[in-house]
Amino acid sequence: MSFFDLCLYDGPSEWLMAYTTMNMFFDESGKFKDHRVITFGGVASYAEHMSSFARQWEILLTHNGITELSAKKVFNHRRPLSEKNKDLGVRSRVKALLPFIECIRKELLVVTGMAIDVNVFKALPSHMFHFFKNDPIFLAFARSILQVVDFTPANDKITFICDDDQQTAEHFLALYRRIKNVWPPAREKVHAICFAKDDFLFALQAADLVSSLFRLESGRRWYKDKYNYRPLFNALTKTPKQSERIQVCELGFGDKKQLTELAKSLKPEYERMQKLQNDPNKQ
Repeated sequence: MSFFDLCLYDGPSEWLMAYTTMNMFFDESGKFKDHRVITFGGVASYAEHMSSFARQWEILLTHNGITELSAKKVFNHRRPLSEKNKDLGVRSRVKALLPFIECIRKELLVVTGMAIDVNVFKALPSHMFHFFKNDPIFLAFARSILQVVDFTPANDKITFICDDDQQTAEHFLALYRRIKNVWPPAREKVHAICFAKDDFLFALQAADLVSSLFRLESGRRWYKDKYNYRPLFNALTKTPKQSERIQVCELGFGDKKQLTELAKSLKPEYERMQKLQNDPNKQ
């Protein structure tokens, strides 16, 4: 099919979808039962960008002698990355990981995420747990969807790819359906959600790296926790250069002020739902 024929074609095409579909890749970092901060973060770009990103990511993996990047493993600077890269220490590990950050910024459009202060979340009014259960990761997931929908152009489509976790996937899917049902912009833009293991998709490995750095930085801001990889976080979030594709770096911090305001805003909706549950005829 020629370009001229493609322009005359009035139906959807794979070529067109590659330019109008925003692929979002998300992963969580930290479990609320044993961390003071949890995050849900990731990366996004149009489908046409994913091939070049994957090629560069694979080159970096091969250069370091690893088959996948797991933040939990590579942040342990006391152990070598591989037989090929045996360098130890913080400086050497930052040097080895910085090209992965540069790959994200050069090849992808968006870095986004949400951090939640677990202690603040646990102290919220009980109606919040009606919406988000007792796990703050579900609140972070919902907020991330809203962020993505807000900055995606009106005629573009969105697909969500999340790391496959048996503890969260089922409720993620339920939240996804509810958000689409009650919020027209999400219904118009968001068209798919799926779950995959991060050893299968390089972009999920990038999401794991982003989410982990974001959690460490949030711990520093809220609890003065020290961590070794702040140079990577600073490199990830600095002002974009013309040579880089990255355009958006939106990181939300769910502290006491933000979560309290959210709880107040959701109280009327919770009361409305309770009335409907008690008297279905009022629906």
